[in-house]
Amino acid sequence: MRIVMTGATGGFGEIAALSLAKQDSHQLYVGARNIATALPGKSNVTVLPLDLADLNSVRDFCSALPDDEPIDALMLNAGVQLSKPQKSAQGYELTFAVNHLAHFLMLTLLESRLAKNVRVIVTSSGTHDPAEKTPVTPPDHANAHMLAYPEKDETLPKGVRSRNMRAYSSSKLCNILMVKALTRRRPDLVAMAYDPGFVPGTGLMREHPGFLVAILGKIIPLFMARDRTSNKERSGDYLAKLVTEDAYGHIRGTYWAVRDTGLEDVCPSALACNDAVADALWEDSLQLI
Repeated sequence: MRIVMTGATGGFGEIAALSLAKQDSHQLYVGARNIATALPGKSNVTVLPLDLADLNSVRDFCSALPDDEPIDALMLNAGVQLSKPQKSAQGYELTFAVNHLAHFLMLTLLESRLAKNVRVIVTSSGTHDPAEKTPVTPPDHANAHMLAYPEKDETLPKGVRSRNMRAYSSSKLCNILMVKALTRRRPDLVAMAYDPGFVPGTGLMREHPGFLVAILGKIIPLFMARDRTSNKERSGDYLAKLVTEDAYGHIRGTYWAVRDTGLEDVCPSALACNDAVADALWEDSLQLI
């Protein structure tokens, strides 16, 4: 199995990557900003430079992948949550650019190279759903142009923290909508969104001060449903299973979330189920890339 993965050098993504790499029949291609600190060297693991904050780096990464065989699994797992407003190399809001737009570009560039029974897995988050009542400001929309240029968004929250948190939850909403739109365009593909639950210690909040990350790691679970909290090992194990186990080889556009009882097919937010919103996001994202 030939696997292409982002977000494989830390957190539960690293757990999943290491699990997949244990099987010599799997050939794993990983994108990383810092190759020196990437996964331990193995003959079936290739680490290539990738900076998701720069769409040109995404293009270079895709060009560097060998094209002699099709891709059997595309794992779009990387993500960031910011403490202050930042822009990507192309001038887009950085959270949206990294979490959604870079992965959307990668998907479109590699689509013709995907195997017939490929599994496309995009990591999302329960923060996309206002009904989850997480401490993260929920999304108001999935308008790609306003997410890319939040200064043009009349619905933008006033506080910096709320703006950054909404940028994150909105990007996770976009992840689900991308899967929905892809499934309608390519019903032959196995595609799913994955919610790993709240997983402390993943490096997602690496832009925040260390003391704040430690405090939030203890406070956030108090505001969430008890079955929404996980750990790196558990969520990483489930992510690897979505790639390899036959039970998940039939999935078409659904949203899978870690719960106390296991990995469940759950219903995302109403906005995440809106086909018109998904189609508009797809077309607008094409313009932005």
